[in-house]
Amino acid sequence: MSDHRIVEKAPFTVVGVKRTFNTDTSYREIPKFWDELLAQGEDRPIKGTFGLCLDMRGKEFDYWIADLYFPWEDIPKGCETRAIPGSLWAEFPCTIATLQDTNTRIWSEWLPSLRRYELTGDCDVEVYLPPEEGSDEMSVRIWVPLKETL
Repeated sequence: MSDHRIVEKAPFTVVGVKRTFNTDTSYREIPKFWDELLAQGEDRPIKGTFGLCLDMRGKEFDYWIADLYFPWEDIPKGCETRAIPGSLWAEFPCTIATLQDTNTRIWSEWLPSLRRYELTGDCDVEVYLPPEEGSDEMSVRIWVPLKETL
């Protein structure tokens, strides 16, 4: 998994909807969560810039569908905010089609083989970007928080 980069990111806050998932069924159930939100059309309260896996509790974790939060905007009904601390992040490019495979490889292959860095939390962030020029496919990045070991 050499197609990644390590970048420093400032803290940011998201606003979104969350649901608790189990690691055994999340690859099936999270896409259904997205489908429910997207079925609301353009009037939905959250557009879905981010998908965040947070707060691991054994096999359970919270998954957020979120956008950047700006404090001068109202929090939509049914939504919450969450601060994400600044950190070094490993950033992995992928597509919607390769998202789950990339995520699995990050956690099963890449993280166990790290030498100069270690994971700083049990989260990851999916970032959904508009298609790049000349493409019809949405661009996706997976961010994993790290700290440098000395």
